[in-house]
Amino acid sequence: MTPAAYERLQIRIPLTVAAAAAWAAVVALSDQRRLVAFCNSDVWPALSLDQLALAMTFYSPARLAGEWMLMVAAMMMPMLAGALGHVRARSLPRRRMRSMALFMIGYCAIWAACGVPIVLAVLALQLVQSSSIVTIALAGSLVLVWQFSPGKQICLNHCHDQPPLAAYGIRADLAALGYGVTQGIWCCGACWALMLVPLATQGGHLPAMAATSAFLIAERLDKPRRPAWEVRWPSTAARLLWFRLGLWRRSESAGVKAT
Repeated sequence: MTPAAYERLQIRIPLTVAAAAAWAAVVALSDQRRLVAFCNSDVWPALSLDQLALAMTFYSPARLAGEWMLMVAAMMMPMLAGALGHVRARSLPRRRMRSMALFMIGYCAIWAACGVPIVLAVLALQLVQSSSIVTIALAGSLVLVWQFSPGKQICLNHCHDQPPLAAYGIRADLAALGYGVTQGIWCCGACWALMLVPLATQGGHLPAMAATSAFLIAERLDKPRRPAWEVRWPSTAARLLWFRLGLWRRSESAGVKAT
């Protein structure tokens, strides 16, 4: 194993473990039907303003925020390898854990703040339109408009930013925290619309959440490019998948000929 590969594993293994733990918790809570407000959209069609107020008396904002962050952790952790690796590489060994922790605090703070308008947007769709089909159509239209917009590409481009970070003192702490905040902002900008998909899906929330997470990870593999109105899809992931499929088919053909 090369030193670079070893350094990548130092980031990817903890992130993978954290994401797996978050997924396990989301599945467990979903089975227990506790994620009422965010991760169990079966209840959305029955909601009214009075019922929402009643529900909020049983589910504290802190609990709802915790469940929202659990969902964010499950979906976003795999996409942080590049940014956290940059923080680790640009920090002195004795400051690495501190700098990475500050980065995560800034990043998670932004996602916690973004959860309010995202969930309120889904709630507004449900309250305005009780039909699940119309709700999904409205959410889907919003997702497609943002997905193909220059604004989405601007956010995706900035998700690849790796600015210089100070090495010493309070400046190093502020730089790590600020980098986490800016990455959180651009990540929210790139992902907020697609996060509506699992939240607005009536039933099958977990498969929709998994599919959305896979798409977000795949589109993050694409290199930055000029912002424009265009049909945007994860082309790099598609090419890698096609390449792997070709290798598998050639190995299968070689095995058949050998026998």
